[in-house]
Amino acid sequence: MKRPPKYTPNALTEPANYGVLKQLEGVWVNHNPTNNKTGWGLHTTCMPSPGTNSEMIPGKFHFLCENYTEELTFTLVPDRVRNRGGTNEQFCDAVKYSQSIKDLKGKRLHEENGMYLWLNTIYNHPADEESVATDLGKPELCSRDGSHGPDFKPFYSVSRSGTIPHGSTIQLIGHDDPKENGKPHFPHGVQAWDFDHLAISPSMGCAGTCQDNNPMYIDLDKPNPPILEQYTKRILTHELYPYSVRPDLRLRDAIKDQNIIDYVFIHMATIQDGGAQGGIINTPFVQKFTPVTEMQFRMWIETVIEDGKKIFQLQYEQIQYFEFHFGSNGETTRWPHIQINTLRKKE
Repeated sequence: MKRPPKYTPNALTEPANYGVLKQLEGVWVNHNPTNNKTGWGLHTTCMPSPGTNSEMIPGKFHFLCENYTEELTFTLVPDRVRNRGGTNEQFCDAVKYSQSIKDLKGKRLHEENGMYLWLNTIYNHPADEESVATDLGKPELCSRDGSHGPDFKPFYSVSRSGTIPHGSTIQLIGHDDPKENGKPHFPHGVQAWDFDHLAISPSMGCAGTCQDNNPMYIDLDKPNPPILEQYTKRILTHELYPYSVRPDLRLRDAIKDQNIIDYVFIHMATIQDGGAQGGIINTPFVQKFTPVTEMQFRMWIETVIEDGKKIFQLQYEQIQYFEFHFGSNGETTRWPHIQINTLRKKE
């Protein structure tokens, strides 16, 4: 990464730079909602079964999987936000979002609001005669100090903060990838059996998909999957199978016959492999009974050719992990809560 440019007062009047987030501006709604197979959003949620607790009756859970409709609004914040860090300066460009989700009967399921931040604008700001005099910097500082000091070089380009009325506040950090030609890749067959995207986790007692203590990979593109235990039967035999098991397969199937010429991919998470970290804060009730401990988010901004026109399309997969009760190995069970949808801008 090249050295950041030197800060000048002109930085205060430069227009906002939203990066790839600029494409999000507007109101997005479900695309092709009359297609009952792929046209709706979908969520899977595991919750403690009534009457259970970790001390006496652990492991029983209530599973919910249903279609939903969504309105997702992005609004550009017109003025830049300045973060001062001494030698380093950062300008954040913000995009506010508001998310409203309802079931197919119109009942409200989810509300969320927050901001996406474009974080790539960094400056180097050495001391000058005026700052040394104004901030009483002598004798420690002199003009040009900091001009060759360490630069802040973030590995991320974007963040998302949000508030969810269940009682959780999220902070995700991540990056955008260079634009790719063609359409996003999603797996088929047994390759789709990937616990990073399933509504079933290994901590759920092998999830009813182990034989002789060895994991069994299920081909989610075939009907009537083998079921070894009653424990996860409701997930594997749900009317929305295979999406009840791996929701992002609906994203794959929604674009199967579309002419997508390119896309931008954004990935964010609360937990990173080294470096800066995001996080989740829960209210006391949520923290005690069903704490949300981790979140992963993937977004594709796609360019679709349809009737000779270029149309922007947004797809996302959001995975949060609840932790309640004990798994078969004595560790806390991780219960994936997954949301996916395919959206287009409202005309």
